Amino acid sequence: MTSTTAPSTAPEALVPGLPDAVIPTEPDGLSDTTPRRRSARFPGLEKSAAAPGPSARPRVCWIGPEGPLRELVRDHTMAVGAELSDVLEGGAAACVVADADALAHRAGVLGRERAPLLVVTSRSEVPAAVWPRALAAGARAVIPLPGGSEELLSRLADLARPRSASLLLGVAGGCGGAGASSFAARLAAAFRSRGPVTLIDADPLSGGLDLLVEAPTAPGISWAETADLGPDDGEALREGLPIVDEVRLLVAQEGSGPDRSAVSRVLSALAPLGGTVVVDLSSEMVPAAAEHLDHLLVLVPATDHAVSSATRRMRAWQLSEGLAQAVVRRSGPLNSREVCEDLALPLAATFHDSTRGAVPLLDVRRRGADRAARMLVSALTTSGRS
Repeated sequence: MTSTTAPSTAPEALVPGLPDAVIPTEPDGLSDTTPRRRSARFPGLEKSAAAPGPSARPRVCWIGPEGPLRELVRDHTMAVGAELSDVLEGGAAACVVADADALAHRAGVLGRERAPLLVVTSRSEVPAAVWPRALAAGARAVIPLPGGSEELLSRLADLARPRSASLLLGVAGGCGGAGASSFAARLAAAFRSRGPVTLIDADPLSGGLDLLVEAPTAPGISWAETADLGPDDGEALREGLPIVDEVRLLVAQEGSGPDRSAVSRVLSALAPLGGTVVVDLSSEMVPAAAEHLDHLLVLVPATDHAVSSATRRMRAWQLSEGLAQAVVRRSGPLNSREVCEDLALPLAATFHDSTRGAVPLLDVRRRGADRAARMLVSALTTSGRS
């Protein structure tokens, strides 16, 4: 969670990512090289246009009394093209905004609501007693108003964007050496027939996805160029990424890898563009990416050691309910059902290890992880995003 206390310096400004919206007035009182890569053994899948996602006016739910604070939140909500409602039920909400003073009385209700939670207060500084209540309720931020007006607007703009625009999938290993990077690349390959695909290496200490998929050195944007990325720069970012086997690839190249804020900025910028974004996540980056993801796939080898490690990692990640699913790599004595029962996760996919020498993204196999990735893509696109 974050807190912003710096006052807004202007009563009106453009909203990042929403060119027709403005910040409401606050009420009184408140760089060509020769490819070295060998030829693919199997042809790539043909691309087809992505189906446009449905559009709907987002709904923001308010928890708290009538008054100036609610009116300020309503103005911010309208500025990002959403509507404010006092009713939690009656359809999915983009997020819930709660008055800090209402947390003590509505904690049970907020705990059952799966929408992202923002907490606001009319005090210039957040009272110490608010923090434990906000943490217990799963709040993403506690924002004092009107000083934190710009932060509230930015967060509402991000949450109110149509979540059907892009499908954001995270892949993380339940233990070290699980094979998450390889499966992320194979998943990206399986999505090529469904529209634009972006594959992101969000593991700062990895050997590099570009090396894993034997990508030729090519000019394009790397993590080092994303430092000044804004929420409305997603199209420029995607168009500037190098393309490897019809997949756009964001990696560190020769520079340093991303930090948590960089991962959050990139996912926020790519979210409205359509297509699919597959993110290879280190354990440390999962919490930063989780709030942007539609699904988190936790890849777990079928061993007691891997299951124990995955249990500890998920406890540390503190994921929202329903976000994570298990991908079981059948390389041990446990079966998929036993792994999922121990982790209390639904099964997304399961596979045996691929043949040695097969390069992810480049070599598409009929069986193994490639087959599991294709089946998962079919399931996700048939059932829709839950």
